[in-house]
Amino acid sequence: MTNNDNMTISHDAVMLECQAAGSDWRVLPAFLPVPGLGGLAVNAFLLKGAEPVLVDTGLATLGEAFVEALEAEIDLDDLRWIWLSHTDADHIGNLARILERAPRARVVTNFLGMGKMGMLGHDLSRVQLLEPGARLELGDRSLVPLRPPYYDAPETLGFFDTRSGTCFAADSFGALLPETATPLEEVDADALHDGLVAWSSIDAPWLATADREALGRTLSSLRRLEPTTLLSGHLPVACQGVERLTALVHDAWCVGPSSGIAPDSMEAVAAEHGLGSRGPVMPSSI
Repeated sequence: MTNNDNMTISHDAVMLECQAAGSDWRVLPAFLPVPGLGGLAVNAFLLKGAEPVLVDTGLATLGEAFVEALEAEIDLDDLRWIWLSHTDADHIGNLARILERAPRARVVTNFLGMGKMGMLGHDLSRVQLLEPGARLELGDRSLVPLRPPYYDAPETLGFFDTRSGTCFAADSFGALLPETATPLEEVDADALHDGLVAWSSIDAPWLATADREALGRTLSSLRRLEPTTLLSGHLPVACQGVERLTALVHDAWCVGPSSGIAPDSMEAVAAEHGLGSRGPVMPSSI
């Protein structure tokens, strides 16, 4: 990316070549340029197992390019499940289009996710409601729902694949990066740190005021799962454990106080416009 006035900066997402994600999963990656900041991966994932599962449905602006990439991997007549991490536009952009072409597929979400789908005008007749404590049984494995370490929508559902050891962390660990398809293990350490902090500051700004001990315990629990592969909606696939990523989040958000106060935070607005800066409130005249 560049700010050079002589060069054209594309704001359009591009569909990239499908890739392996560990031993059982495929990633359908896209790259969304973010002028001045690099770009953001926007991933969907496909399990081609006994009961094929699509995780998220990409950006609506990709439209047919996304569907064509999916159809190159699987006959949509065979697709059984669509797991929605949450109902943000970059995760459900092609949901209706895919449901039209995948007659056997059902949508997996929780109660809040189903409610948001309804408010967005989606057909709820093919929703498989995942109740608290339930898991998705797929014949050769289970997908165990889990709450990722951080997220931007309360209905967010990640999962742990009991057969492959794959963990899907939804928006957690997303990062703004300069390259479209660099393997995560080859990303420069400083670039990954800065990109992860930059994106989480945008997507989950509440991390700056989070309970640091509670967040640290969550990150430790993820490490104890020892996933073989970590899938994030906004990061290249991580195939060498989670230690590097959890350490980056821990160092960024669990060590010491947050630096600076956002100008739109309650603290900043109260400091500038609160009672202390205006003096006592006088009763209005009649």
